[in-house]
Amino acid sequence: MTQIIPAFNTKPKTLLMLVTTSILSLSIIGCGSDSGGNSNDNSGSTPPVSSASFSETATWQVTNLALGTATCYDFDAKAESACEGDNWDIKFENEARSPKLWSNSGDSGQGKGGVFGLIDWSDLGRYSNAIQDPDTSRDITMHYNEDRSGGIFNTEPWFEYNLKEAHQLYPNNRVYLITNDNSNAITDSSVQQPIYAMQITSYYNDTGASGYPTIRWIDTALPNKVKTNTIDASNNDNWVYFDLKTGQSSTDKNSIWQVGFKRNEVILNGGDSAVDSNKGKVGGYLAATPAGYYSDKEGDDQDAPIVRQFLKDNTAATLTDLTNIAAYTKPSSARDWVIDSKGSDLNPAYTGNFPNLDFGWYTYNGMTHQLNAKPIETSKGALIRSAEGNSYARLRLDKINYPDNSTTTATSWEFKLDIQPAP
Repeated sequence: MTQIIPAFNTKPKTLLMLVTTSILSLSIIGCGSDSGGNSNDNSGSTPPVSSASFSETATWQVTNLALGTATCYDFDAKAESACEGDNWDIKFENEARSPKLWSNSGDSGQGKGGVFGLIDWSDLGRYSNAIQDPDTSRDITMHYNEDRSGGIFNTEPWFEYNLKEAHQLYPNNRVYLITNDNSNAITDSSVQQPIYAMQITSYYNDTGASGYPTIRWIDTALPNKVKTNTIDASNNDNWVYFDLKTGQSSTDKNSIWQVGFKRNEVILNGGDSAVDSNKGKVGGYLAATPAGYYSDKEGDDQDAPIVRQFLKDNTAATLTDLTNIAAYTKPSSARDWVIDSKGSDLNPAYTGNFPNLDFGWYTYNGMTHQLNAKPIETSKGALIRSAEGNSYARLRLDKINYPDNSTTTATSWEFKLDIQPAP
C-alpha cells in the first residue's frame, strides 16, 4: 500500500465540530438514527426487554491494502466474502486519500443493511443488544441509517447528539447558503438565480416526537422576509423534498426541490443526490455558526460542544445569524459550493487541525504519516445491520499494523466484532 494521505480541508471555518455525524453522524455519526440513535421519541410505553444479545465475537483482519481495492466481510459467516455478491455486510475500501467503510445498503449495495453510529465506545459498550436502547429499552431498529448521498449537512452537521447522555438531538442553528447552480460563484440572489439561507432550529414536534425538523429560511435578496415550516420527515423509508421558493413539500423526487429530509438526514438536489445531474445543481455552503456553541480554546477541548448552550432554546437569539447576511462567510469560487456525494455514517468528517487529525475510527499523524487506531478508552464504534436485515454486529477498529514506527505503509487493519445472530 502506498502512503495514505488524508484530504485536508483548507477552507477557513467559522467553527468546527464533530460525526458526527453519524453523527453522524453519527455518525457518528442515529433519533431516527439521529446520528447515534434517539430513543427519546416519547411514543408509547417502554417495550419488554429483548432476548437478543451479542453472543458471538470475531476478528476481521484486512490485509488486502492495495489502493483502489475493496475487501468485504460477512459477519454471519465470520469470513470475508465477494464484494460482487449479496452476502457481504461490511466493505473496506482502500481509497487513495483515506480508507472508507460501507454497509450493504442504500447507495452502497442491494442489501437491507444500515448503520447506527459512530458512537463513543464507552457508551456503545453498554448496549447488551443491537435493537434496544440500554437506558430506556426502546426499540432502535428504525434508527439505522442506510448509506446515502450527502454533502454540507454531513461535513458541517446541523446538530449534536446525546449531550449529557440524554439520547436527544440538539440543533446548533447553523446558517447554510443554498444555490440552485453550484457551477456559478455568484452569491448575490436574483430572480434568475436565487440564493437561499436556511437554519434548522428544532427536530421535535409539539408532542416531543422526533423526525419533524423545523426550518426557517430567507431569499437573501429579502433578508427580513423570514419563512418557517415544520416538515413531517418521520417516515424511516421515504424522503420529503422541499421547495424553498414555494414552501411546498413533496414525496416525489422528480418534483422541484432544493432540500430533502428523512429523519435527521438532509440532502440537496445536486451531485449524487440529484435524480438528474443536468437538472439538479443545488449546492450548499456553511455561512455562519452562531457564537457560543463550540469551544474556541486552544488544546484538546477546542471545537468541543458547550453543553449549556445547546440545552437552551436559542431559536430567537440566533435569528440575527440568519438575517445578517453581511456577516456571512461566503464561497469565493464555484468550486467552494459543497455538492452531495456518496457517503455513510461509517465515514465521518475529520476533526482537528493538521498535523493531528481525528477520523473517528483512527487518527492521522502528519509528522509520521501514520494512521493509528484510537485506544479503547477514546475509541468510537458502530452498530451495523447485516445485508439480510436480521442480524447485527458491534464494530470497533482495534489495530492498524505497521512493520515499524518509521514505515508509512500499513500491513493490516484489525476490527473487533460482537455479533448478534439472526433469531
